[in-house]
Amino acid sequence: MKKLAKMVLSSLILTMIFATVLSVSPANVSAAVWDDGLTNFTSGATDLPNGTTDLKAAIGEVIQIFLGFLGILAVVLIIYAGFLWMTAGGDSGKVDKAKDYIKNAVIGIVIILAAYIITSFVLEQVNNTLGI
Repeated sequence: MKKLAKMVLSSLILTMIFATVLSVSPANVSAAVWDDGLTNFTSGATDLPNGTTDLKAAIGEVIQIFLGFLGILAVVLIIYAGFLWMTAGGDSGKVDKAKDYIKNAVIGIVIILAAYIITSFVLEQVNNTLGI
């Protein structure tokens, strides 16, 4: 059972990483040429993942997608811990292990939310500073 759970979890992580890499592949931005610093591209509005020509917005979207995947992973971890707890059959060791998983997943969710808030704040300040 442990091997299956580890295999499913690692497959999920690899799938998320693969999807993130594909959404920001160099082919999407390879033809872009900067007009004025890091703001505008000359090759059109479809070169970046979010459909804009703003590099900062594209980076922000990639970060938010990655944090979203981490949030999904934390929720999956909580569901897995709940499954472990329900199938513990009164074994206090398994229950404690499930509680530890839940505690760590909740801590992870708090860290992910903090990272999301900090990222949003920093990107907003960069946009305000550059007058965009």
